[in-house]
Amino acid sequence: MAMTSYNINYPFKDDNSTHSFISMNRVTKDSYSSNLLLLLLTQKGERYYESDYGTNLLKYIFEPNDTLTANQVEEEIKNTVPLYIPEIKITKVTFNWLVDDNGNPISDNQLNVNVQFVYNEGVLNEEGSIDLNF
Repeated sequence: MAMTSYNINYPFKDDNSTHSFISMNRVTKDSYSSNLLLLLLTQKGERYYESDYGTNLLKYIFEPNDTLTANQVEEEIKNTVPLYIPEIKITKVTFNWLVDDNGNPISDNQLNVNVQFVYNEGVLNEEGSIDLNF
């Protein structure tokens, strides 16, 4: 049985089912996915009173799509997440440099990353993933 965890769904959107301004996560995996997405898309220095929160992933947008950039992005993700969301473990970071979800060629300046993670859900380990597209 999955535990229930409530937090704000990120990215923000209206909840038409309850006629609320902001939809909420009611499932633990969705909560972790939102927290992870928010952490990775927040630039360091952007959050008041916690200037180290976030990453510097946006600086890689105009870097070449190569192994060096991939290694740096993966290191940034794997070093940042345990500091702010220690409940999850990053299991795999993969890059797509060929085509987007619609089959269109990806620009040399575009960064598409899939981050897979696990977390402990009582007696079971649950898995989740998020996509980052810059």
